[in-house]
Amino acid sequence: MGSAAIATLALAIVCFHGGLISGASLQRVTNLKWTSFNFHTTLQWESTSKEAAYTVRVRGIQTDWKRKPECTHIQSTSCDMTSMMQNVTDRYVAEVLTLSADLTDEVEEPPVAESTPIQLLSATEIGEPNFKLFQNSSREARLLIEGTVTSIRFSNNTPKTLRDIYGPNLQYKVTYWKDGTSGKRDKTTHNQVVLIKVDEGVTYCFSVEIKINSPYKYGPRSQAKCTKVQNSEYGLGFYALIIIGTLVALSVIIGVTVCLCRRKAAHSNTETNPLKVA
Repeated sequence: MGSAAIATLALAIVCFHGGLISGASLQRVTNLKWTSFNFHTTLQWESTSKEAAYTVRVRGIQTDWKRKPECTHIQSTSCDMTSMMQNVTDRYVAEVLTLSADLTDEVEEPPVAESTPIQLLSATEIGEPNFKLFQNSSREARLLIEGTVTSIRFSNNTPKTLRDIYGPNLQYKVTYWKDGTSGKRDKTTHNQVVLIKVDEGVTYCFSVEIKINSPYKYGPRSQAKCTKVQNSEYGLGFYALIIIGTLVALSVIIGVTVCLCRRKAAHSNTETNPLKVA
């Protein structure tokens, strides 16, 4: 065997040995965890290898394995999977492949860690709703509940709301109470416009939470909003005009009365002393 052949064989052995060491030093990741909020879904994991990169792929019962380009050969330990998981009723499983950070160092069978299955319809957490509070009159408050936008999209790329996804299974639970008291009342409705009867001249506070009947779950309660006391149907300007008008009327009456009294007194004096007048 020539010296060139020996050198080539030695180099191949060294490269093969180095590849084995590199592949053997890679370990699969641990503690894979899903987080999903209003259908925005992220997969997180913990690294167990130094100078490693990761590729994430996902499949559903109804779909084959797919890789997300933004999560291919990455060095971060999380991946936003929302765009790959748009079917909220499917059951998804993800895998994280541990690779060498060096693109020239390929591993034939990289370590693989598999996540627990997740179905977003039941697993995603829902947030508190936003609402606006109005007072129609001194005896009626009106709540306008905003539809919660999710990360799931229609075919035209517009976002779906929770109502679009859950349909009639979504309800709103409105809790209200007199400010400064502990007694509370609830009203559950499908409507986003809610009318509540209130006592005149009393401040009421309101909060709203989302209730899903199937799969059963509650969202967190929103921050409370309170009405402003209205003493009547009319504003302060109306009462100011009444007061001013009353004062003017009283002034006129008093002025007329004084004038009449003076005239009467003068007339009486003339009748009593006719010579002085002549």
